[in-house]
Amino acid sequence: MQEQQNDPHLSKTTLETQVPASATTQQWLTLKEASDFLGVHFTTLRTWTDKGEIPVFRTPGGHRRFSLADLRRFLDERAGNVIVVNVNQMVDTALGRVRQELAKRPDTQMSWRSPLDEQLARVRRERGQRLFALALSYVLKPDQRDALEQEGRRLGLEYGCEAAANQVSLVEIGRAVQFFRNQLVEIVRTDEQLDASDIRIERLLHQFLDEVLYAVLDGYEATVKG
Repeated sequence: MQEQQNDPHLSKTTLETQVPASATTQQWLTLKEASDFLGVHFTTLRTWTDKGEIPVFRTPGGHRRFSLADLRRFLDERAGNVIVVNVNQMVDTALGRVRQELAKRPDTQMSWRSPLDEQLARVRRERGQRLFALALSYVLKPDQRDALEQEGRRLGLEYGCEAAANQVSLVEIGRAVQFFRNQLVEIVRTDEQLDASDIRIERLLHQFLDEVLYAVLDGYEATVKG
């Protein structure tokens, strides 16, 4: 059982319920402890809290805390249902974050998002969604990593060829890859201090995305050389 914490200094955020009067004696868990208690990845727990299915509180430092009683009540309500890590749910969370970040940035910082016709834009969106799913699966499914890496390289090669054909510079390609890399890392990172598990997950993500980037450059070079 994960270490339980008593934290009397909790505050609510916009989507979160008020701290109960019994906060001084309530048993609190961190994000990672709560996800371990429920047996799910912490990104799944984040999604549930965003939907209001599980109350979450914030310390003055901005860290999430979960009531052990709330988690037990959640499990009781879902008794008989299998709770599993849902890659598609994590991809949806990642894509939502990407859309928010893109909306915040001026077009001058996003020139790699050159205007495309409707068909090419759809292909690019689908490719991006597939890459997110592959990257997350690469972390969660170690027995499939070789096949997932091969598929990631194929998509990277496609993007490299497309970028060269549309005269996207290598600098802009680098910015695009780094942007999506940062979004993925933020999705799988907890809001607590990094531990060995966080470092291992990020290392696997970087390993996968490095191979995708190499394939992008291979495709770009092959197209330029004709």
